[in-house]
Amino acid sequence: MKPQPENRSLPLVLKRRASWDGLSVVHYQLRPGELREHANDDHLITLSLGECKGQLRLASGFQPLDRNRGSVCVIPSRHQFALTVDGESEHVAMLLDPSLVLRAAAESKKSDNTELLERSTPADPVINSIGLALLGELESENENGRLYADSLANILALHLVRHYSASDVEAPRFIGGLAGRKLRNVLEFMDANHGRELNLAQISEVAGMSTFHFVREFKRATGTTPHQHLMRIRIERAKELLSTSELPLVDVGFRSGFSHQSHFSRLFRKLTGTTPLSYRLRFQT
Repeated sequence: MKPQPENRSLPLVLKRRASWDGLSVVHYQLRPGELREHANDDHLITLSLGECKGQLRLASGFQPLDRNRGSVCVIPSRHQFALTVDGESEHVAMLLDPSLVLRAAAESKKSDNTELLERSTPADPVINSIGLALLGELESENENGRLYADSLANILALHLVRHYSASDVEAPRFIGGLAGRKLRNVLEFMDANHGRELNLAQISEVAGMSTFHFVREFKRATGTTPHQHLMRIRIERAKELLSTSELPLVDVGFRSGFSHQSHFSRLFRKLTGTTPLSYRLRFQT
């Protein structure tokens, strides 16, 4: 969230922030006070991480902020809003590039003019899951965050089109699918480039599909997401190096596509049930 100069006195405490292509996430706290009327260029989606009391003023009118953990507020791009906070509260804000929503609308229905609506709701399981997943990205050194954030941004954009827009958008109809040679090309590309920081646009281009259709079809074909599949490729490469070489563990992680040793160790243990060192010891005589 970008406070305007006249709002510098607002007791907004920024805890952490990260940005990817078309998506930013901000973890912040609010103390009692007022946020003067302003707007964001991006669509703003907020998720409360605890109780929040006060009042939100939107173009559509006043809304109470007496919300519990998990409440969601959607404020479209360039919609003016103001805020009065009566107590301390903690939130995750997601700022989504409007072009992603327009693209999701165009690919869900033959229209590129879907308008998002101002809306406040006590719960939205999809936005809750996305917000908490992005918060996890902020709190960790998770590898290949770009691909993961791309996936979440696409899911969020399509969800907003379906449930927070003025248009009655039909569920997307997929023609073709990801199978046969298309799927083999994608899997071979990911295997050959597992050491690079890949994004959805690069991978979906190999399949000749839009990113929105690709994510759904990839999971339908493989039972996993592109990000999860890439992590498994990296772990398999690490297992091969651990069993056949005497490289230091940090070099094994680096050659497998991990730039942070801590994340390599955590993910290796999560997927194999053991540490890289313990796995290596199995092959020593």
